[in-house]
Amino acid sequence: MVSIEDIPAEKRWEIAARSASAMPIIYDMYFRKVLGEKYDEIEKPIWAEGGKEVKNIAMALGLPSGNAIEINEAFGIVGTILFGPEFKFEMVEETKDRVVGKVIACPMLNRAREMGLDPEIVNLKACMTLDKSAVENLNPRYVHMLNANMCSGSRYCEMIIERKIEPEL
Repeated sequence: MVSIEDIPAEKRWEIAARSASAMPIIYDMYFRKVLGEKYDEIEKPIWAEGGKEVKNIAMALGLPSGNAIEINEAFGIVGTILFGPEFKFEMVEETKDRVVGKVIACPMLNRAREMGLDPEIVNLKACMTLDKSAVENLNPRYVHMLNANMCSGSRYCEMIIERKIEPEL
């Protein structure tokens, strides 16, 4: 009799991550046909909740998020756990208050292309919402900005995590 333990952990993770990165695109593919442009509006709070879950997972794993470097590391670890090892990152700039990084490979982009869908339509708004929510939930003193994105044709996604400027009193 075959058991789950007979399948190597790496293979199980690869299968689970591939499914996790495909599922939102499958929902988009079918629900967008019915809802049209309203789909993005309906989907946005779902991805924002996903950002909250990133924080919950990071906390459960004991990952720190006190500065930009820690937020970036925690988000990268949790994102890779959720969506798999297809995520590939490069660091561009790194200080305690500001991190600039590049995503050079993305499973969500891969799934959209494999399904013949436009990643700018099925991925971009969801990704931006998840990223913003994850960063702000990991540490509300920081913001997330996206300067370039692969879903719109860039060779990479350039993301910035930066400490908010505190207003002077």
